[in-house]
Amino acid sequence: MTRSRPAHRAVPRVTVVAVALTAGLLFLTALPAGARTARPGRLPAATDPVTVTTDRTLIATGTARVRGVPDLLTLTLGVTSRGDTVGAALDHNNAAVAKVMQVLDDGGVDKKDIQTSNLSIGPVYDDRSSAITGYQVSNVVSVQIRDLEHAGSLIDKAAAAGGNDVVVQGVSFGFDDTSALVAQARSEAVKRARAQAEQLAAAAGVELVEVRTISESSLDDGPVLAAPEAAAKQTDSIAISPGSEDLSVQVSMVFTIR
Repeated sequence: MTRSRPAHRAVPRVTVVAVALTAGLLFLTALPAGARTARPGRLPAATDPVTVTTDRTLIATGTARVRGVPDLLTLTLGVTSRGDTVGAALDHNNAAVAKVMQVLDDGGVDKKDIQTSNLSIGPVYDDRSSAITGYQVSNVVSVQIRDLEHAGSLIDKAAAAGGNDVVVQGVSFGFDDTSALVAQARSEAVKRARAQAEQLAAAAGVELVEVRTISESSLDDGPVLAAPEAAAKQTDSIAISPGSEDLSVQVSMVFTIR
C-alpha cells in the first residue's frame, strides 16, 4: 500500500509582505526623530542654512522729579572732653553725653532714634615741648527728631546741656517714609519713557511691540542746614526750617520693535 504524503499548504504571499511591512514600521518608530527624516548615509553639512532670529529693540528713558516737605530731622552733636588722665577725660565725656541724652529723652525722642559713634581717645600735646599735657575723648551723638515744630528748642537745650564740650556739627532733613513720593515719581517716569519710545519709533518708522525690560534708579538728596558752633550757644532757640526736598526717579525701558 502506497502512503500518500500530506499536501503542502502554501503560505499566502500577502501575509509575508504584511509581516515585513510591520517590522519595517516598528524599526522606523524606534529611531530618533532626526534619524527618520535624514537620508541614509548623509550627515548635516556645515553649509546647511540655519535660521537665526534677531530681535530689534529700542531703549527709552524717563526722569521724573517730585517735591515734598521733609518730616524728619537728623541732628549730629560732637562731644569732646579733656582730662589729666584717660579716666578723667572719659568720665567727663560720659557725663556730658548723659546730660545730652537726658534732654533728648525729656523732649520725647525715642531711644531707638539716638545713636553714639566715633568714640576716640588720645593724648593732648603741648605746642612747644610736645609733652603730653592730658588726654582727650571725643564722641558723636546722632539724633533723629520727628517733631520738627519743637526741633529748634530741643537742639538748643541738648547743645547747652553738655556745656563747652558739646557742639552742633550738622543738621539735615529727610523723609521718614519715601514710598508715596517714589511711587508718584516712578509712575510719571514710566509715562515719560513710553512717550519718548513712541516718538523715537515714529521718527524711525518702526512699531513698538512689547516691553522687554524695565529698570529704575532713584536719587534722594535733601538740603543740609549747616549750624555753626556759635549757634548752639545763643540764648534764643535755633531757627529750623525744613523747606522742601526733591526726589527723582529715572526709568529705563527696553521695547521690542518691528
